Formats: sequence, C-alpha cells, structure tokens
Amino acid sequence: MDLIRRNLLNAIISRLEHERVIIISGARQTGKTTLCESQIPRHLDLAYTYISFDDPDDRLRFQSSAVSILESIETPLIILDEVQKSPSLFDPLKLVVDREKAGSPRKIYLITGSSQLLLLKGIKETLAGRVALFHLYPFSLQEVSGQDKVPLLTRIWQHQRFQQTGIRKPSLLSAQELRDILKLRDEHLSWGGYPPVWLRKEPEAKFNWLKDYRKTYLERDISEVGQVADIDTFALAQKILCSRIANILSISEVSRDLGVAVNTVKRYIDLLGMTFQCFRLPPYFENIGRRFIKSPKLFFSDLGLIKAVLGDLGVSPGALYENWVFTELLKWKALQPAEPELYFYRTSGGLEIDFLIAGRDYILPIEVKAHEKVSAADGRGLESFLREHPRVSTLGLVVYKGRDIMEIRKNIWAVPDWYLLT
Repeated sequence: MDLIRRNLLNAIISRLEHERVIIISGARQTGKTTLCESQIPRHLDLAYTYISFDDPDDRLRFQSSAVSILESIETPLIILDEVQKSPSLFDPLKLVVDREKAGSPRKIYLITGSSQLLLLKGIKETLAGRVALFHLYPFSLQEVSGQDKVPLLTRIWQHQRFQQTGIRKPSLLSAQELRDILKLRDEHLSWGGYPPVWLRKEPEAKFNWLKDYRKTYLERDISEVGQVADIDTFALAQKILCSRIANILSISEVSRDLGVAVNTVKRYIDLLGMTFQCFRLPPYFENIGRRFIKSPKLFFSDLGLIKAVLGDLGVSPGALYENWVFTELLKWKALQPAEPELYFYRTSGGLEIDFLIAGRDYILPIEVKAHEKVSAADGRGLESFLREHPRVSTLGLVVYKGRDIMEIRKNIWAVPDWYLLT
C-alpha cells in the first residue's frame, strides 16, 4: 500500500512559517510518527533527528541532561515522539527554544503525544504562546480515497450556500468510479480509519489488529496514564459506553449498569477523552431562558474500535452511521483556518438536529440518514430550524448513503456522504 498523504500536512507546513514548535496529538497508531518522520521532512527537504520517549533509555538520558542533548543536535528538524512519557521535558525545551539567538540556524521541533492530560499540562505550564497545536485523527474517507480537491462541505461552509461550481457532479462519474468510491466508503464504515487496518487486506487480520490495539490500550495507556487498578471494570465501562454511541449521555444509567459510583464513571469517561478514544458533543444553547437538552452526546473516535470493543453485540446501523459522520466532521473541521464548533440541537419541544457546524455568525445544520433514499419528510426538522434562525442559517443538509443530490425542500439539500466529504 502506498503512503497515504495526510490532509494535515499543508496546515502544519503553513504554520512553520511563524512557529518553531509544533505539537501533534492523537490516539496511538493514528500515524503521528509516520507524518513526522516521512511526510513533513520530505516536504521540507530537511534532515532530522528522531527521539522516542517510548524508549526507557532515552527517557533516562533526558531526565539528567535534556538541555545539553537538545542543544547538541545539529539537524534543523528535531522529532520528539510520545512526550507524555517524559512530561519533565517541557521545561528544558522551553529553555532551549528561548536561548536560540536571532540569526542562528533555525530549528524546528515536532512533538507528538497520545495523552491529552499530560500534553496540555506541559503546554499550559511552560510552552503557552510558543507552540502550534494540531490533532491527527485516523484516516478520513477523503484521505483513503486519494482525493486532493476541496470537498463540497468546505465550499458550502465558505460560501454559505449550496456551492457546486467546479465540482464534478455524481451523475458524471462513470459506473466504475461510483462503485470504487462506494466500496471505499463501505470499507471505511466497517473498519474505521486506523492506518494499520488499511495495511491489512483480510477481514480477520483487520479484526485481530483492532483487538490487539484495544488490549494494548487497556494494559498500557489506561494502566499507565490513568493509573486504573481495575482494568476489567474499565473495559466493561468502555463496552457499555460504546453501546450507547450517538445518544444523550446519562452517567447515572451507566453507573447503575456498571455497579460503580457516578464519580468513577465520570473519571472513566474523562480518561477515554484524554486518550482520544471518545468525544462528548455538547448541545447548542442560543437562549438561556429557553429549555434545551443540556447533557452531551457521546461518540467514539473510530468505527473499527467500536467493532473491537463490542464484538457481536449490536448497535443500530443509524447510531453507527451517525458516529461515522461525526468523526468525519471532526477531521474536516480540524483543517479549517478558523476552526468552527460542532454541536447537536435538541429542544424540550422535540425539535432535533443531529449536527450544527457553528462559526461566528453562521450555522450549518446537518441531519444524518443511514439510508440510500431520502424524501421531503427527512428535511422537516431542518426546515423548522431554518425558519427559527433566518439570520444565521440559510440552508440545511441531509447526509445519506445514496448516489444523488436533490433539493428535498426549499434550501434543504440531500447530499451523498462520499460526495460531501471527499
């Protein structure tokens, strides 16, 4: 399999014009090391020095002489991998960066980490204002499809209207092209986007890797970072939470089903978030005096991971599809210059919208339908939202698994997932 170019590459390169320290966070095995060792140096045509803090010998060396080691490195690019294993590194790194004199050879530091807790703590205490922060997710559908054009979603967001100019319409794709993209979409839906999964051809090999990944995650990340003694209970909590994706999070229900205290469940969810395994999607509030649902929705980072966690336990196709669209929207928004916010919308009166992409003065509402066909009825909620928010919302989207683009209601467009996201 050829090396898949990461969409984050251009965003990182552009920030290097002004920043010398780049921090790339993300779950284990999302491709952070490959991006730093292969794609960035090749693009910049720079020699680099690579240091992994997964190596206990390197950790030991840096504990006693980090400043002298960093200052002795002659390559213009320095990669410091998995720095959450050595949180004491941030102080000497700050010292070295501050010491570099104007006019001296410019050094670039690429730092990776797979624990949000330790990374943010180190940044806040020592490197605030000196770094550019990025997050690397598993492969997106656009990345595995090899498309390098601007996605339709980006055009819609930039122009605040349904913008197809310059984009090849689905009806113009050949039958083979359509089959290929639908096959890729279905594989991405089935197995997620972790790079090692895409290196494996057979379903059994893919599933075995995902199971091993989960085992390593529980035994290393959770026991080390979270210092969780009862791994079995944590694993069961992960399974219960996975079974409730795309639903309003009820910590009290999980606590009851798991047989542990509410605070324990909160800590488990925090740990899953700190290690980039799950995300809480907040509800959108526009008027404090109006009654809205206040609890977040819960989503996991990857559908392959969900498959490994749940095994034969079923989750509704609608919930899985909504989770998949959510992760694709996360990957998309991480590439936007002024990163928008993601919300869901639900009122006590029953109006519900799956996702809102919200900028400073514009909101794009999105409904998700795990079907190959849609009708005007699928846009009813979006129409109500547009009617109630005419100043900030001019159109709504229904994302679905079909092949055709259609305006199902006034300013409500049904768009195939693959066409919107690639």
